[in-house]
Amino acid sequence: MFTSFFLKMLNREAASSKNESERIIESLRIQEGYRIADIGSGGGYFTLKFAKKIGKTGKVYAVDSQPKYLDFIRQQAEREGLDNIIFVLVAEDEVNLPEAALDLVFARNVFHHLTEPARYFRNLKRFLKPSGKLAIIDHKPKSGFSFVSIFRHYTPERLILQEMEKAGYFLMESLDFLPEQTFNLFGVK
Repeated sequence: MFTSFFLKMLNREAASSKNESERIIESLRIQEGYRIADIGSGGGYFTLKFAKKIGKTGKVYAVDSQPKYLDFIRQQAEREGLDNIIFVLVAEDEVNLPEAALDLVFARNVFHHLTEPARYFRNLKRFLKPSGKLAIIDHKPKSGFSFVSIFRHYTPERLILQEMEKAGYFLMESLDFLPEQTFNLFGVK
């Protein structure tokens, strides 16, 4: 019961106007038939949006370490008649996806949870097509009293850029329209 409530809250937050979800999706230039991994898919807000955008010929991999989260997304997908989502339960640091098959890896509010981000994203490179891209969105540091600052649910952008360089990526584009988050697109070197 709590899990369902929590995931609905996550989805409501993702959908809020300040988080500009439609603009995020537009910025990713997703095409019909794309293969996308939604890393740390949580409540599935973006998983479901991607599944609608890519059509029947595409695939979205909802990747999470929490089985209840994946069950929640599965129920939502069934309700909406979406059958192009593959549910991938993973251990914290181990992801298993098709090699060189993904057009996009999407990681929103995940980076700050990783203990070794360079190693984690280096391992993900093998799943991207040579022309594939990786999108990382994470909270900006906040001063004062907030959930983000108290629980350190943020990563300074310079640290993201450094870790991604170490992981073997190059910065394709840095987007600055999100008021509380950084949004960077990377390609494989």
